[in-house]
Amino acid sequence: MPTVYGQQAFVPAPLPPKLDIAKVALNLASAMRAIGELRGASMLLANPHILIRPLQRLEAQTSSAMEGTFTTTDDLVMAEANLAKSPKLAAIEVNNYSRALEWSVKKLAELPLSARLFKGAHKILLDHVGSQRGQNRQPGEFARDQNMIGGASIEAARFIPPPPAETVACMSALEKYLNRGDKNPAFALIDMALVHYQFETIHPFADGNGRVGRMLISIMAVSEGLLERPVLYVSPELEQHKDTYIDLMYDISSKGAWEAFVGFFLDIVTQSCRRSIDTIHRILDLQQRYQEDARARSRSSNMTTVIDMLFDTPFIRPRDIVEKTGITDAAARNLLRQLTEIGIIVRRKQFYPTIWVAEELLEVSRPK
Repeated sequence: MPTVYGQQAFVPAPLPPKLDIAKVALNLASAMRAIGELRGASMLLANPHILIRPLQRLEAQTSSAMEGTFTTTDDLVMAEANLAKSPKLAAIEVNNYSRALEWSVKKLAELPLSARLFKGAHKILLDHVGSQRGQNRQPGEFARDQNMIGGASIEAARFIPPPPAETVACMSALEKYLNRGDKNPAFALIDMALVHYQFETIHPFADGNGRVGRMLISIMAVSEGLLERPVLYVSPELEQHKDTYIDLMYDISSKGAWEAFVGFFLDIVTQSCRRSIDTIHRILDLQQRYQEDARARSRSSNMTTVIDMLFDTPFIRPRDIVEKTGITDAAARNLLRQLTEIGIIVRRKQFYPTIWVAEELLEVSRPK
């Protein structure tokens, strides 16, 4: 279809495509088995945020890195916990990804997978990120100008998504597919692959499409009943195979090669599940060791509470403990002193007020 600039844009056909399920059956079986194992492992956690927060942090960092935004875990957690006086724009942007993802999962209780949900997530994603990273590019609204992918100009672009006039119709068709009444739960992961390609190809926003599209994978894992908690995050694995990922999506648009992309997507899901399961066990082992070390030092129930607080946000201050437990500032500082002495946290004096950091916990949540 011609664009306003005379170039040819690609408008994807509505889902579903013709797909030879037999060609991806083994990939699907492996991915479904891995999803089941991840679901079981995540239920081992009394407090799901102990796992979800570190995984979201990693997902946010990696998904943003795929778009050229890099930040350290320290900067991200400080932005997340409002500890930085002047947070870096990169950290704000990555933290926005986590915020948008959390908002979207909560909204599933009242909204279907829809343009309204996508727009709400997009608005949060571009909040206060600066003009260079899309703050002024219609956050929360579909693009009004022609998009392009790969190239400094539309003439040199590798791919030209649908014109703005077609975007609404394409997204409406995608929304109908997402909320159709004849879904087959056995093919939910295949649906995720199809929807991810379709969203990225439509490219409805002026900026942030890649991040919203990858966020949609995590959201769909919950909305389709594959997982009760948002613990599937595929960006770390996609980043490792970024060129293949992009090439396979282009092959769908140019050759209709759906099976290759779907098989690849299912393998990425399997790898992501295995990484998350490994992370769950490492976090549980570390939590158990911390609790044992803490109990050997003190029988105070407040000590256990502080350990759990660290697994939600590994940066902590005395006032955080006071607000959580109701104890005095002096008692909170005494708990922090004891945890420092047994090596669970490290005091960071360069911040005011001073903060304490669970550095080993930050490390254990990183991919291995």
